[in-house]
Amino acid sequence: MRLRLFLVLMLLWTSSVQAQVIDRDSRWQGVLTFTEKVLVPAGVTLRVASGSHVLFDGGGLEVVGRLIAEQSEFSGDNWDGVTLLNCDATTRLHEVTIRGAKTGLLVKGGAPQLEKLTLQGNQVGLELRGKATGSLSSARFVDNAKVGLFIKDESSTRVTDSLFRDNPKYGAYIYRSQPAQFANNRFELNGTGLMIAYHGTDPLVENNLFINNETAIQVDRAARPVLRGNRLNDNRTGLYLYRRSDPVVQANLFNGNQVAILVAYSSYPRIEENDFVENPLAIKLEYQSSTWEQTKGASARSDELASQTAFGGQGMRTVSEEQRQARQLDGTIAAGNNWWGEPGTAELDRGGASGNPSFIHDGKDQATFREGDKDYPLDRVDFSPWSHKPLTEFSP
Repeated sequence: MRLRLFLVLMLLWTSSVQAQVIDRDSRWQGVLTFTEKVLVPAGVTLRVASGSHVLFDGGGLEVVGRLIAEQSEFSGDNWDGVTLLNCDATTRLHEVTIRGAKTGLLVKGGAPQLEKLTLQGNQVGLELRGKATGSLSSARFVDNAKVGLFIKDESSTRVTDSLFRDNPKYGAYIYRSQPAQFANNRFELNGTGLMIAYHGTDPLVENNLFINNETAIQVDRAARPVLRGNRLNDNRTGLYLYRRSDPVVQANLFNGNQVAILVAYSSYPRIEENDFVENPLAIKLEYQSSTWEQTKGASARSDELASQTAFGGQGMRTVSEEQRQARQLDGTIAAGNNWWGEPGTAELDRGGASGNPSFIHDGKDQATFREGDKDYPLDRVDFSPWSHKPLTEFSP
């Protein structure tokens, strides 16, 4: 027989409660402990008062109705986390901390309003899926083992003014989705700050700061986002373009990265109106060849799809080779109309458009690369014309 939970009185002391279903509007306050899943069904509102601490020794909280929580904490040891199922904009979480869960907060559809959350020490901090809308602002994603924020399944939630720090794999991962806004966030000390992957994942990513990440931004598997007005400072790799990814890279500042932009495996971005300052390598090409793409690209992707590796995974079978075709295949990477810093500009002025600047590694430095028993010519970077003054509003 199911045990129904009735919490209508404020609890001002530590309680240990087993629960299953809340069937009327309820209020939690104080310290509460649960050992199995708690369900808030449709039509029911659960309020969690300021200062409350909800502990889960097992299960988690699943909300179909409405959840209103502020200045409270949910935690446990490898518990299931909080799930919001098609909750509308009247579900609001403000200054809520969620720790120690498999998935701290899972939003499936709906439009909840999420502000000043802290997702820390989870496997996945927050997952947005099922075409979730709503907004996420001023959140903190810290030390989540797999990913801080995972946006998938055509979700379009706005993500602004949030911090992604010390997430060893990914700070945020956008997959088959296009957030209505992804701006003014800070990524610091992550393995990869932001991953953007899969054909059709074409968000506008603007005015974010990426600092001291192993890789600031990776664009993968035929994604074509617009990256505009971001600052990428002191990362090992600023921007990594991999496996047929063609972003627009415009009006960003690349400052102090070991490699500002790494281009690999048939990626053909448009790089323009950016500032490159004190990067030992501004652009590096690696396994990047239009000849390889023309002769082996399609067959290699077909093999990878069959083996579920590079182009495998959910949804990849719906992407045609025509959709993945490059914008251009003339053996060059378009990188004109950028400012390369004062020393770089002086070097370009001396060498001219046909020169071989020290801060670009391409086919002028490494004529070919070998795959199997065949050599393929490495593409070249077309850096002409170049600007003689900074193009962005940022100071290094």
